[in-house]
Amino acid sequence: MKNKIVSLLITSCLVSGAALADDDCNDPMSQWQSREQLRQVIEDKGWKVKRIKVDDGCYEVKGFDRKGNRIKATFSPASLKIRSLKVKFNESGDASDYLDLGEPITLKQPESNKSKNKQKNKPKVSIN
Repeated sequence: MKNKIVSLLITSCLVSGAALADDDCNDPMSQWQSREQLRQVIEDKGWKVKRIKVDDGCYEVKGFDRKGNRIKATFSPASLKIRSLKVKFNESGDASDYLDLGEPITLKQPESNKSKNKQKNKPKVSIN
């Protein structure tokens, strides 16, 4: 009896996990634009493409922006609109390409109070 309950529990977890796993992009493949079109759009922005692959139904791009910051972005394959973007900034920490405010950005070092701010040596962005 105990083995049946454990087996039933494991089976239900596997089935529910498969039901919850869904592609992030649901565009029909017949509407997808080519990777070369995406590469052209990205390179027109000044990015250097290192890799384009399909992940969870979306185009995933890894590369560098025009300032040398490492980027990882996902795009909708039909519209080529950006869905998510992760940027690993280099030493300069210049985020002006990603904040369309038209104002300069200054970086401040975190406060010395370690209990308030646990992230050491990470710049804090503030807009003046």
